[in-house]
Parts: sequence; C-alpha cells; structure tokens
Amino acid sequence: MIASPGERKSSVMKDMTKYLYDYEHDFNESHAEEIRANKQKREDLERQIAGLQKKLENKRNPQMENELHELETQLEQIPEMKPARFFADDCSSEALTSLIASSHGIFSVISTEGGIFDIMAGRYSGKANLDVWLKGHCGDAIRVDRMGREPEYIPHPALSAILSIQPSVLDEIMSNTTMNGRGLIARFLYSTPPSRIGTRVFRTNPIPPEVDAAYKNLIYQLMVQGSSEAVQTVVLSPEAEALISDYFEEHERFLIGEGQGIADWACKYIGSVLRIAGLLHLANCEKGQLEIPVTVMRNAISIGKYFLAHAMYAYSMMGTDLSIQKARFVWGRLKKKNVRTIKRSDLFQMCRGKFFKKTEEIQPTLDLLAGDGYIRIEEPERSSVGRPADMLVVINPEAMKLERI
Repeated sequence: MIASPGERKSSVMKDMTKYLYDYEHDFNESHAEEIRANKQKREDLERQIAGLQKKLENKRNPQMENELHELETQLEQIPEMKPARFFADDCSSEALTSLIASSHGIFSVISTEGGIFDIMAGRYSGKANLDVWLKGHCGDAIRVDRMGREPEYIPHPALSAILSIQPSVLDEIMSNTTMNGRGLIARFLYSTPPSRIGTRVFRTNPIPPEVDAAYKNLIYQLMVQGSSEAVQTVVLSPEAEALISDYFEEHERFLIGEGQGIADWACKYIGSVLRIAGLLHLANCEKGQLEIPVTVMRNAISIGKYFLAHAMYAYSMMGTDLSIQKARFVWGRLKKKNVRTIKRSDLFQMCRGKFFKKTEEIQPTLDLLAGDGYIRIEEPERSSVGRPADMLVVINPEAMKLERI
C-alpha cells in the first residue's frame, strides 16, 4: 500500500495482521512443552557426547567409539525445535533466508515502513542481495553455502510481503537500477488508495464482533493449511480456464499498446491473477475440493483489474511511464558521454536498441527533453541542393548537474 504520512497506515496494518501474530503466539504456546522436551533431550545427548569425546582424547576405546557414534546418530535424528516464526519485519536478506528455511519454505515480511528496501539495497552489506526475494516469489530453489555455517536448501520457497510505504520510498526504489533491472519492483501488487486527510472523523464505529470473529477464524484456517507439509495441486475448471485464456489474449493486446509503460510489471500480471484465484479458492472451498470454479476466476480477474489500475497510477505517479523512461534513457546516455553538442543521428546511434529502431523515433523524446529545458534543438539551415543537414542537440550545462530527471 502506498500512502502519505498521516493516512493511518500503521493502524490499518495492525488491524489486518493482528490475528497472524496471534496465531504465531498460540501455535508456540501449544508446542511449548514439546519444544522444552526436545531441548532437554538434545542437551542430555550433547553432554554425553562431550563426555565420551573427552575420554577418547588420550586413548582409543572401540566400545566407547561405538557408543559415541550411536549417540551422535541419535542426536542427528532429533532435529532442534525452536519457537515458530512465520513473520518478520526488519531483517537482512541472509537472515530472511534462514527464517524461510526454518519455516519449511513458507514465510512473510510485514512492515509499515520502507526500511526493508534499504536493507535489500545493501545498507549493511554494501551490496544489494535480492536473490531470496526474487526466488521466494517465483518458487525457485534456494541453496546457500557459507563458511562456518550449515548449508541451507529450500526446494520450494514461498515468500510473501505486506508493506505500507510512503510515495517517496516508492520513488527511491523505482529509480534504483538494480531493483528495477532485476525485476524486483515488478513482483509487487500496488494499492494507492485516495487520501482521506481532511475527511477523517475522530470517532469511528468498531468492527462488528461477528465480522471480527469470522476474520480470525479464516486467518487461523488458512494458517493451518499453510503449515501442512502435504502439497496439493489445484486445477482450473474448463470454464475457468476458458475465461482466463480469453483475458490473457486481451491482456497481450494491452501489452503492445497502453501497457508498454509498465511492461515489466504487466508481463507478470496474468500470473498474479492466477495466484489470486488460488488464494480465493483456498479461503472458500471445502476440504479436498481442488478444482477452481469459474466464479472464483471471475472474482480474481476483478481484483486483478484493481491492481492493474493502481500499478498504472503508481508507475505514472513516479514518472516511470514509457515517455519518461525514454527520456531518462537518452539523458543517461548524454550524461555518460558528457557531451555538450551532438548530432541527432549520432545520438540515435548511441541510444539505438531498446526504445528506438529508427532515427525519427527519437524525436518525440528530444522534444520532451527540450520542453523541460534539458536540451535545445537547433534546426539546420535550409539548402537548395544536396541532402539537408542534420539537426543539432545542444545540452544545457546546468541540467548536467542534476542527479536524475
């Protein structure tokens, strides 16, 4: 969720997630005795192993060696139990990987601030580490081997994130070339609700008890399903498959038209709609019902359209529509070459590829930059004979001092 300060993001997030944390607390309370027994048994075995190892330091004893081997085998067969963690807020990518591994591959990050993006970008390590976020979203296996630590292998990670941030944070992350270039920004679903400042009321009606109870019951039900190690595959009914197939074709046409400005996000959009359909189905279906009906798919598409509209707004709000992307691309090339004047044809060759296939395609971008004062375009003098001279692009030296456009 993207909202300015004072929009009560924290209180809304607290109401939404309180039963997630309650479930974590209740889960650990119900397993407290089991965790204590596990700890005691492991400590007893570790003491016995340490005692035998000390006795074997000075002399060899085959009987003791066999006993030591048996104790070590017993210890390996009793995995360490710790209080469960299902959620985190402020954690490094390395710590997050360990938390996912200890939670059987399923984990969430819930935060009312944007500091997690600073950590991703390398606030403490000096280097961006996005692998756990990228792989956790698409379910690619995570293998980590570090000196002095046990290796971690997560075959099917499932990482979720619920974040509420300010528009300034969104601006920072969307202008981060590493996060944008590797597709991290395109993996989030955006919600930019209209501001309520100026229309807020001091006293609000509480959530009805029956609604609150139903919400808690649903959250607990979903958490129990998520903690199960048994994997089940849901499928689309023929009608649901036909509906999403038609919508996919409609969306493909959108991608080569209005959707070009958010192509990185929009290319993952149909996959997001399918995920939403799966979640809706799990929240409402009877146990063992693995076929997603067309009504659920229709609702998923409606929710998906909400996120599509808000993504378009978020991208345009932060100046990431296609025209601005092109302008930033051209300006970046000019700054990198540190030129003061350049022919349009030479500039086209410098920028040829992703955005521009022909020389004339760069002209609207030059007009945009000229209109904002970054460059001046000097038209060539007309000549009655020969090929007309190329126009000249003159760069504003003061604009060169700016960090970004």
